[in-house]
Amino acid sequence: MNERYEELFSALDRYLADFSGKGRDPEEAGRLFGIIEKGGDTPYDTICNVFGCGRFEACAVLLGAFVTIGGTRGDLLRAFGAGEPSGITPAAVSGIFFGCSDIMPFVEFLGKGTALDRLFDGTEPYAKAQMKLGSSIASYFFTGALYDPLFAVEDDDEGDATETPAFSDYIPLASTDKAVRELCAIISGLDPAKPSVIRVTGEKGAGRHTAVQRAFAAVGGRCIPVTLPAKLSAERTEELCTKLLLAESVPVITFAEGAFSAEAVGTIADETGMTVVICEDETMGDFGAESYTVKVGLPVLEEQLLLWQTMSREHSVAPDADLAELTGEFELTPAGVKKVLRCASLLAGGGTLTMADIKNGCYRSFGSDMGSKAVRIDSAFGWDDLVLPTHSKELLRAACDQVRLRHKVFDGWGFGRKMPYGKSVSMIFTGSPGTGKTMAAQIVAKELGMDIYRISLANVVSKYIGETEKNLNEIFDNAKQSHVILFFDEADALFSRRTEVKDSNDKYSNMEAAFLLQKIEEFSGVVILATNLVQNFDEAFKRRMRFIIDFPFPDADRRRALWKRAFPEKAPLGNIDFEFLVSHYELSGSNIRNIALHSAFLAASGTEEPIGMKHIMAALRNEYAKSGKAFTRAEAGEYYYCLTDN
Repeated sequence: MNERYEELFSALDRYLADFSGKGRDPEEAGRLFGIIEKGGDTPYDTICNVFGCGRFEACAVLLGAFVTIGGTRGDLLRAFGAGEPSGITPAAVSGIFFGCSDIMPFVEFLGKGTALDRLFDGTEPYAKAQMKLGSSIASYFFTGALYDPLFAVEDDDEGDATETPAFSDYIPLASTDKAVRELCAIISGLDPAKPSVIRVTGEKGAGRHTAVQRAFAAVGGRCIPVTLPAKLSAERTEELCTKLLLAESVPVITFAEGAFSAEAVGTIADETGMTVVICEDETMGDFGAESYTVKVGLPVLEEQLLLWQTMSREHSVAPDADLAELTGEFELTPAGVKKVLRCASLLAGGGTLTMADIKNGCYRSFGSDMGSKAVRIDSAFGWDDLVLPTHSKELLRAACDQVRLRHKVFDGWGFGRKMPYGKSVSMIFTGSPGTGKTMAAQIVAKELGMDIYRISLANVVSKYIGETEKNLNEIFDNAKQSHVILFFDEADALFSRRTEVKDSNDKYSNMEAAFLLQKIEEFSGVVILATNLVQNFDEAFKRRMRFIIDFPFPDADRRRALWKRAFPEKAPLGNIDFEFLVSHYELSGSNIRNIALHSAFLAASGTEEPIGMKHIMAALRNEYAKSGKAFTRAEAGEYYYCLTDN
């Protein structure tokens, strides 16, 4: 206990002893009140200053602390009718300090919401009502410590909300610096005692806590992190506000997963004055107080590359790992880069991290939660499996290069300043069914080392107004968090309805297509739309897509290549007349793959013989039947005999 406490309690001891043995000594009372009112820098003085305690309240707090000590002092207090050692009464406070058992002059100090109501457990304005100094107040009185389980950040993945300086403190990030400047201007201009809420928005991990901490450090203020649950009782909110006031710090509020309470934030702002809320939505909450918004944006590509380069020094990274390519493929926050490298290192067992390890770390650390409207598809194919005209293949490779080289072109060459939006790599794959559109999407994903999710617009488009936009919003938000490629199959489901506006249904159909284009332009990743009817896309839409890649029906040369690539090297092949198959049957790539697979199973289920024409002809007949076509003798030609029982 410091000297001021010793002085206070010694004076109180003398005062009570004098009062007990000889009656009240005005001179001793004057010395006691002089010490009380002199003030100092103890938690007791902070309590009195923060809650504006007058003489009566200050004396009650001191006596409450005296009772808390217990022991012989508690026995002494019982002699004065102060109650049990664990509590006192309003009458005892009045009698001991003012020689008056009538508490009526002090009732106004005992009502709901008064300082004593905040500091004591029970302050009913009755003479014999028990008053006990609140446990957290008593603890703070003697230790100066203000613990609360809510004084913490719910999730430290940001790497910038605790006592350890974030990487963004060491790496100059324009987005964070801009937010710090804006925060400093707002904080300096506000009256800290006036209810106001500052929203600090941005993606999780972008450096929101870092920006707030740096801003308060710059203006000479103090802040304290608080995580609010979904529900907080009025009593718990009041207790939290009491601690925040004693901490003399601005609360920086985050919300537990799935929780949000504008009412609780509004109450805290009313009590503490200036309040900061960390959130992702700029429109979140009507807090009933003057509100301001500061956004912490994502680092530009050049800064993201700097983050990769700086943070990778803490790990063993292979020299050929292309960090610029990672920058182009994955738009990550500072905390996101840190988390990816940590996850990759764990998965690699602490060894040297290859490019594949780091990309694996990207998906394993963030996951791919795309909801029920998207299905992940494996990327099993390679460029050699894709049979397309040379120009179409070149466009696919160019699209992959645009993802990998984003940093070089947008930042290194300055094109990013001329393109404030529309930085996604967007493609339309157009062609008849079975011509390789889905395979090409898988190959792009494999080439980039990214996960790909297929979305059927037929399951997304809804007849209910606004529901389609809601579904698309959810898909793009999930893709942004998961860093995946979006593959919209059957895009005709939306665009076949894009027509002249003849009624309200046409109007809303066109709005849905426009909304999809808006989401594609806002998205910074890879989007592929597959369609059989590209003519249904209007010119404005097609013009704003990066690539339109044609998947023509295969000619004879490509069919020949498709037939020969349909059978793996290990497959036992007999005498197959590929020229007959090429010249007689105009089939798509998927048709040919289906026939090859079906014939293989027919051969495997029979005798130990290789795959031959009889198996292929039977598989051809099955493929025709699937389309409702008759496989006649004329269709079978010279190999009709393969289909007879003889």
